[in-house]
Amino acid sequence: MTSEEIFDIWAPPHATWSAWVKPVLFAEAGKIRDDRPSVSDWPETGTEIVTYSANTAQVIDLPGRDSVLLGLALAGQGYRPVPLFNTCCGQNALVPAEAIPPLLAKGASYLAGLDLPDDAPPAFLLDCGRMKGNAAPSPGRFDNRWLVFPQDFPSATFLQSHRIDSVQLVQPAGDQPQDDLAHVLRRWQEAGLPIAVLNPGGTVTPRAIEVRRPPRYRALFYRLSAALGLRRNSAGGFGAVIPHPSSG
Repeated sequence: MTSEEIFDIWAPPHATWSAWVKPVLFAEAGKIRDDRPSVSDWPETGTEIVTYSANTAQVIDLPGRDSVLLGLALAGQGYRPVPLFNTCCGQNALVPAEAIPPLLAKGASYLAGLDLPDDAPPAFLLDCGRMKGNAAPSPGRFDNRWLVFPQDFPSATFLQSHRIDSVQLVQPAGDQPQDDLAHVLRRWQEAGLPIAVLNPGGTVTPRAIEVRRPPRYRALFYRLSAALGLRRNSAGGFGAVIPHPSSG
């Protein structure tokens, strides 16, 4: 399948949440020649981790590959997975993202056979390592660290108008979301959407949380200051080579 065909399966034109799907990594997905689903790729325990609810939005903040796999498992339950990976692949990259495009390609074949309704509840997919990277930024490295902003998600009003009345955050550990995601979830919570957290590696019982106010919450220049030091890609999203200092 081409990149456009894969994207259209993950983000059907008439589906409620398609406007929020990030297209960047789908360009890489179109280069995958073997897009047939492999049985070993699909998790068999997805329904044991997250219980389906037509009125609950899921925010999956796991390592990239695990996030896509859980999103596909949730699609089998009736959720619409919404990839929000706003980064690029590159040689010597700080944030490993090369495992995601093959799963987007294989997942397209799987999703195409599910016939999900346009208004299926959303499962937003993130990479919890988006700002960490596997090394310190240095000249010559491909800096593809990225973060999310409130504008990357639907508003609480939009969610509520589509019968979403609660949100569940799935992350590796802890109760509080990462700072960038907290800017989103705190807004939703203040608008009346209760937030629960679930840790797949620990006790898989959702816990209600109060999302703490993150630094620079609702600050006028938050978006500009938060992205300071990150590198935009000309094709969209984040990702560019850190230049070597000029000499002489």
